Amino acid sequence: MMDYPEVCREAFALVDDIGKGAFNNEFSERGTLATTVEVAMPVLEIFRKLNPRDHRSVVDARTRLAKVANAEQGVFSRYPALAKFALGKPITVQ
Repeated sequence: MMDYPEVCREAFALVDDIGKGAFNNEFSERGTLATTVEVAMPVLEIFRKLNPRDHRSVVDARTRLAKVANAEQGVFSRYPALAKFALGKPITVQ
């Protein structure tokens, strides 16, 4: 069962953290603008279209979010509920 409020809190925290530059040079050489385009914008679009009462919408959101989360595991590792929603498990970065 999805903890929708927690997943949403983490999705918006991820976007807010990116906007504040939290991931600059930590996991890559790109800056805030590139991280916004590659991570934050897709996450916002996915959650904008997500209807938690519609099974197909949830499946589509998870599928699309999984692509972003797999490519950005360093970022998503800070948001365990969001990673679990996207990938079915939290991410551990070593």
